[in-house]
Amino acid sequence: MCGIAALYGTSDAGKVELMLSKIQHRGPDETHATVTERCSFGINRLSIMDIDGGSQPFHIANGTVHLVCNGQIYNHAALRADLENDVIFSSGSDVEVIAHLYHQYGAELLPRLDGMFAFFIYDQHRQDFLAARDRFGIKPLYYLQRDGAWFFASEIKALQALSEDAALIKELPPGWMATSEGIRPWFDINISMRRSVPDTRLVRALLEASVEKHMQADPQVKFGVFLSGGLDSSIIAALAARHRQDLVAFTIGMPGSPDTIAARQVASHLGIRLVECSFTVTQALAQLRCAVQVTESYNSVMVLEGLMTMQLAQAAAEEGIKVILSGEGADEIFAGYGLLRRVPPARLSGQLKQLLGHLHKTECRRLDRATMACSVEARVPFLDPLLVEYAVNLPASGLIQKSSQRPTEKWLLREACRDLLPENILQRVKLAFDHGSGILALLDTLADRVTDAAFEETRYRYPAARIANKPTLVFYFIWRDIFGETGGAGSFELCGHYPVMQEMIDKRTSETGGTGECEADIAPLLTEWTHHAAPLHKSRP
Repeated sequence: MCGIAALYGTSDAGKVELMLSKIQHRGPDETHATVTERCSFGINRLSIMDIDGGSQPFHIANGTVHLVCNGQIYNHAALRADLENDVIFSSGSDVEVIAHLYHQYGAELLPRLDGMFAFFIYDQHRQDFLAARDRFGIKPLYYLQRDGAWFFASEIKALQALSEDAALIKELPPGWMATSEGIRPWFDINISMRRSVPDTRLVRALLEASVEKHMQADPQVKFGVFLSGGLDSSIIAALAARHRQDLVAFTIGMPGSPDTIAARQVASHLGIRLVECSFTVTQALAQLRCAVQVTESYNSVMVLEGLMTMQLAQAAAEEGIKVILSGEGADEIFAGYGLLRRVPPARLSGQLKQLLGHLHKTECRRLDRATMACSVEARVPFLDPLLVEYAVNLPASGLIQKSSQRPTEKWLLREACRDLLPENILQRVKLAFDHGSGILALLDTLADRVTDAAFEETRYRYPAARIANKPTLVFYFIWRDIFGETGGAGSFELCGHYPVMQEMIDKRTSETGGTGECEADIAPLLTEWTHHAAPLHKSRP
C-alpha cells in the first residue's frame, strides 16, 4: 500500500517532494519520485508484495510509460499469465501488471482489474496521463485542476500543502478515471433485471474465495483482523483464521462495552489471540485534533469512529502487523441497516446501490485514513466485485427475513455462516461502531461546553458548513484550523457529509449521548475553537 502524488502539465520536483512529505505515513518503507519535462510523480511505499523487488514508479515500454499505484490487484497472477508471452516483468509486484495492460489496452485495462487501487500513469509518447480509482472507492484519490495543469494525491493534506487554491480540491469519484480531456466514469454497479437466486452455498463459496485472495502477501507479512464481535467482522475473522494460525484480532471499547464482551467470546470460540484496546473520554478528547487531521473530516461519526480505528491500527502496528482484514461493506450489500426495513422490496436493490456508491465517503474513507495513518493496510473482503454483484441483486426476501417479532437483516449471510460462530453472535443486532464501543459518551461532554449563542452564531457565519449540532461545531473549528478554505463552497460535500445517514446522524448526535462522563476539563481544546468563534459574538451586520 502506498501514498501517491503527481503533477501533469507542469514539472516541479520540489512540489512532488512536498506532497509526499505530507503523506509519508502511507508508505514509510521507501520513497521515490520521477521528473520529466511535462510531468512529475512519486510514491511512498508500504511494501507488502515483492518486498525487495517491487519498488515504484514502474517504467516500461522503453521508459515511455510510467506508473505509480496505491493498491492491491488480487487477480494479478491471472493477468500475468495472459501477458507472459508478450511481456517481460521486472518484479513480482501485483501492480506492475497495470502498466503492461495500459500499454496494450489503454484505459480499457480498467474492467480487467480485480482489486482496490488508485493509480496515475504518464504516457510520455502520447504526452497524456491516465488516473483512475477502483470500483467502490476503497482507495482514495483527490485532484486539483487549473490552467491545464492537474495535481493528484492520495490525501487532501498533500494537495493543501501546495501554493494553489485549496478551494479547487475535489475527489475523484469511485469507478471514475481522468485524462487531460477531463473525468468520466468507467464503472457502474450492475443492478440486473435477472435477480440472483438466494443460495447459502454460493454466498459461502464467494466469501471464502474472497477472504483467501485478500490474504495475498509475501510470506513474512503478518495479518490481523479488526473484530467488534458483530456479525460481519466475526465472519471475516472465522474465515481468515483458517488460513493463518498466527492471526491476531483487535477490538476496542470502554470497559464493559458490548463490542468488547462480544469480541472476547468470538476470539475464544475461534482460538485466536485478541488484543483489547480501551479508552476513556479524557483520552479520546486528547486525540480529537489528530482524528480530525487524519480523517480530513468534521463529521462526528467519521471523527469518532476514525479515532477508534486509529487506536486499533496503532495496536496492530505495534504487533508488527502490516495487513488488516475488516468487515466493511457487508451492511451495504446484504442490507444490514435498520432503515432498510422500511424500503419497499422492489426498491431495495436501488437503495443498496446508493449506499455502495457512497462508501468512499463513509466507511472506506474512515478505514483507509485511520489505518494508513499508522502504516497499516486494510482490506475489505465483502467488497469483492463478484460477491457485490450477487448480493445487491438478491430479492428482498433473501436479505431481510420477516418474522412475527422483528425483521432479520442480512438473513442469507447469517444462514450461510451458521457453522462458523456461536448462535448469539450470529443473531447479534447491529450496533454502530461508536455506539457499541461506548465513545458516544464524548458527545455529551462536547455539547455541554458549547453555549446556545455560540452555536447559533457559528451556523450563521458558516452556512455552507451545515453544522447541525454542538459537537459538530467543535469538530468543524478544529477542521477549519487545519484545512482552512479547502473545498471552498463544497467543503461540506468534500469533508463534512455522511451520505444517506446524515439526517439520522444529526439527530443522534444532538439527542443521544453516552453516560455523560467527564473526567477532565476540556478547556484547552475548546480554546481552539472559541478563539476563532470570538468575533461571532459581535452584532451581525
